[in-house]
Amino acid sequence: MELKFKKIDGLNIRYAQHSAGAQENILWLSPLPESILAFSALWQTLSTKFNLLAIDLPGMGHSEGRSDLYTTRKMAGFVHEVIESFQFHNPHIVGPDVGTPIALFCARDFPDKIKSLIVSGGACVYPFQVGTILHDLLNASDLSGFLKTPASDAINRSLSELEKYQLPSHIYEDYLNMYNGENFFPHAVQILRSYLQDIPLLNGSLDNLQTPVQIIWGQHDGIATVQNAHTLHQRLPKNNMHIIENGKHYTWEENAEEYLRVLEKWVDGGWQQA
Repeated sequence: MELKFKKIDGLNIRYAQHSAGAQENILWLSPLPESILAFSALWQTLSTKFNLLAIDLPGMGHSEGRSDLYTTRKMAGFVHEVIESFQFHNPHIVGPDVGTPIALFCARDFPDKIKSLIVSGGACVYPFQVGTILHDLLNASDLSGFLKTPASDAINRSLSELEKYQLPSHIYEDYLNMYNGENFFPHAVQILRSYLQDIPLLNGSLDNLQTPVQIIWGQHDGIATVQNAHTLHQRLPKNNMHIIENGKHYTWEENAEEYLRVLEKWVDGGWQQA
């Protein structure tokens, strides 16, 4: 992945892009607390068949942020600006983790601009179906403890879910250096706490979303439980669900081969049969 920067809506946004001269476009949204390097294990294989664009979302990865964008609904509007800025028409949006509700908002607000979604491991249904880390954050009456947490501690705690995959050292360093030694929780807290308003709003729209959605979820996800996947499967009009039986949260890395097979089949035409 060749990492570059581009000004979008006044912000310096880090991205990677590859053109294969193909018909299908795939747009990748960075997960929290990772960056677009989280997709390194998938990038090379998919670059031989599809056009790829990956972005570090504002305030995440190595992209500049702005507080007015730190909600999942506003992030969806920014993703629309990315599509227009790169003229990356009708992409399949891959939205793991926080990218899941952002991608679903894209389908709600800009249905004519995207072809399909691939979602994984993101809290997106209400009442919330989440593990301890996200539960504590969403229910905290006092956020001071979260706001004082060093970025390295927060990142390492979240990445403790990665048990069967050894992060390459340069990727791990990329994650740790994302916030230049500063506390990243003001960004993350604002984005994740936006779930309190945004997810109930999103849930009111799930039954009417006509965008095809591929659901990929780890059976043992400890951050956003697999019940999110089953609820999406029951409610979205056009979808396919794949549960990775031995998967946890970071399926796009720990279960990269299985994740890749499902994603490739979907983009290669499976979305049309959803």
